[in-house]
Amino acid sequence: MQSNSLKLYFLLFFLMIGFFSFAQTQDIKSVDVKNLKEKDINQARQALKDAGLTEQEAIELARQRGATEQQIREFRERLRAPRDTSSVSPFSESEDMEIIPGFTSDELTERKDSFEIKSKVFGAGFFNSRNLTFEPGVNIQTPKSYEIGIGDQIIINIWGNSQNDYQLVVNRDGQIIIPDVGPVYIAGLKIEEAEAKIKQRLTSIYSDMGGSNPQTFAQINLGQLRSIRVNIVGEVTSPGTYTLPVTSSVFNALYLSAGPDSIGSLRNIKVIRDNELFQEVDVYKFLVSGDPSDNVSLKDEDIIFVPPVDIQVKVAGEFRRNGIFEMKSDESVEKLIRFAGGFSGNSFSSHVQIYRKTQKGNMIIDASAEEYANVLLQNGDSVYNGKVTDDFENRVTIDGAVFRPGEYQWKEGLTLYDLIEKAGSLEKDAFQYRGLIARENPDKSTSSISFDVESVMNRQNNIVLQPEDSVLIKSHFDLMEEPYITVAGEVLSPGEYHYSDGLTLSDAVFLADGFTEGADSTFIEVARRLSHEEAAELNDQLVHIFTFQLDRNLTLQPEDASFTLHPFDQVSVRQAPGFRKAGKVTINGEVKYAGSYAISKRGQRISDLLEMSGGVTSHAFVEGATFTRTTALLGHENIAIDLNEIALDPGSRTDLILRDGDVLYIPEYIQTVKVSGSVQNPFSLTYQKGKNLTWYIEKSGGFATDAMKRKVYIRYANGETAATHSFFVKDYPPVEPGSEIIVPAKEQKEAMSTGQWLAIASTFSSIAVAIAAIFR
Repeated sequence: MQSNSLKLYFLLFFLMIGFFSFAQTQDIKSVDVKNLKEKDINQARQALKDAGLTEQEAIELARQRGATEQQIREFRERLRAPRDTSSVSPFSESEDMEIIPGFTSDELTERKDSFEIKSKVFGAGFFNSRNLTFEPGVNIQTPKSYEIGIGDQIIINIWGNSQNDYQLVVNRDGQIIIPDVGPVYIAGLKIEEAEAKIKQRLTSIYSDMGGSNPQTFAQINLGQLRSIRVNIVGEVTSPGTYTLPVTSSVFNALYLSAGPDSIGSLRNIKVIRDNELFQEVDVYKFLVSGDPSDNVSLKDEDIIFVPPVDIQVKVAGEFRRNGIFEMKSDESVEKLIRFAGGFSGNSFSSHVQIYRKTQKGNMIIDASAEEYANVLLQNGDSVYNGKVTDDFENRVTIDGAVFRPGEYQWKEGLTLYDLIEKAGSLEKDAFQYRGLIARENPDKSTSSISFDVESVMNRQNNIVLQPEDSVLIKSHFDLMEEPYITVAGEVLSPGEYHYSDGLTLSDAVFLADGFTEGADSTFIEVARRLSHEEAAELNDQLVHIFTFQLDRNLTLQPEDASFTLHPFDQVSVRQAPGFRKAGKVTINGEVKYAGSYAISKRGQRISDLLEMSGGVTSHAFVEGATFTRTTALLGHENIAIDLNEIALDPGSRTDLILRDGDVLYIPEYIQTVKVSGSVQNPFSLTYQKGKNLTWYIEKSGGFATDAMKRKVYIRYANGETAATHSFFVKDYPPVEPGSEIIVPAKEQKEAMSTGQWLAIASTFSSIAVAIAAIFR
């Protein structure tokens, strides 16, 4: 029965680490617990629950089976992962934080955001951290103060005139049995004391080990140390009995048990030894100050008791560390601020607010900095600290035409001149006749104070500034429309250009990168605004017009300076009357000389292009000729032409005049007819002379069920289309080589839903009732 039970335990452990069948050859130490699938962990958890085993029982069996402490720790972390003990709080995550009384809705929103459940219990994840482990070390140097106990291994090495090695274990009587020497009682002795006693006893068989000139020597070391059993109880995540190395400390044990649970104390952990309180452990000493003094070494049968937390206080606002902190009954706000890492840089540190629940309701306590050391905290308190105000108490600003605009320190007696000098003085373009000071009134409204900039700089009219005064000095360019001229027409870079005094007409053309090839420099127009005096009178004239002629090389001529431009003049350079950009057209396909041809004169037509290309070849399909043109207005377009008619009647209305970019294409004879759209089998057929449209459709399997027969049309090879005409009978257009017969489909009408039918029925019912009421 016992054997079956052990097999069950082993099987459960293998389930825990991801195995689904027991294998005697499997090396447990080779299992990578971190990389086990989540479903294996869930299956192990369920297996433990079904078998009624505790986690600690399975782990003890695994330890006996050879699993390492690292594997056990990693598995324990995986097993507990869904509960996320690092963020457990005594406050339910589904529960809203308590409403803080005495706040407006805006203030409440700000503070509620601060008190959201994102706050964590400070130190709750300390014993679950992957980066900071307290796994007991087995390879550390044994301290000199270590007391030898039952189960420790003593290693004795003899060398010199005699050689020997002993590996002895301290027995239940506290002795080691040295061959030929007998028992030596060393339990309870420190290492140095045991070493002296053992050497003294060895001289009985190694006579030359003693004296002032020994010839045989001995070295005594500790080998494998004994294990101790420690009981961890109370509010811990995994209570139980743990077997630890004898060098283990309180933190080692708490780490293996995953530390206090969601209501366990971190500051009042008790180590009980020989039925008496041996040490009270405060983890905050280590977390806050790095003080490890409470982390005492454990002894066999020690009890670690974790009581429930007594006082927890929430902290939010302008602290370096927000969260939930455990406090002791005699600790004040001052201590809490230390736990929270002190105030942040934006903190209003001279004041905190404490929100406290009482039996009568809620209350708020204002605590000043002088009271921090005396105000004690109670369980459930919430401590909040706000930001300092964003208002300035000694600021003035200056903006505009100064070298260093910005904010400056205000001092008693600071004048406007002093501020301008602090800002690097005025820029050269500063407007001298007016500036403005915006001054804040006691009720936070503002008033304006104007000043003469020139008189201030001459110290004839200085102004004493007040905090939050804002000074504005503008550039004279800010107070006028920026002058420019416009150059348009036949120049390389038409556009607007900055005006400067003395700018001439030739200068303007120069700014626009000179004339184009088509420019007529003998006819240049300048349009000029009316003067202020002229514009003040109501008349029909809008601008003054001047015409000029210029040297195309823009060389400096004496007469060039005689006409200077004014701001906002519009210069227009006309195109030479006879200038036209050289155009070209292209002819491709079945012609003798395909390619591009220049349009040599106005009025050239398609027939001229056909003649220039040497005419069509014997394989040309003239009826299928296509003509394409690209224009700025219509873009790329296909134009249907009848090339036979054009060849027979050159210069007719169908013989189009050529434009730049036109393309004429004459294909090779086309022997097919394409049938597409709503027919049973759309495809291309060989052209049969004399066959009508219905013949081709029948060869394609006939009309489809959704065919719109009266809308059948033909697209011919040259791009023209012909539609079906219906008057009692359908008159289908003729079919030509290269045609495409297109059968459109009927529009699919969406069937009405039940709801729509019901709506119609309801409408008719209402109408019927109304009619009946009228004739009643």
